[in-house]
Amino acid sequence: MAGWLQDNIDSGTRIIFDNDEGNTGSAKLLPWIEQALKDVRDLRHLQLLQQARTD
Repeated sequence: MAGWLQDNIDSGTRIIFDNDEGNTGSAKLLPWIEQALKDVRDLRHLQLLQQARTD
């Protein structure tokens, strides 16, 4: 998804994800998606560390 959003930004494709008032486009959404992906990776890493300590 992050790659797709970045492609939209790079090519100037204008997609609005909410409404005409909010105008949440790819450029506004990308940092949130990148942070969510980082959070999921961090959580998975912590789960693996926890599992290694209990094995």
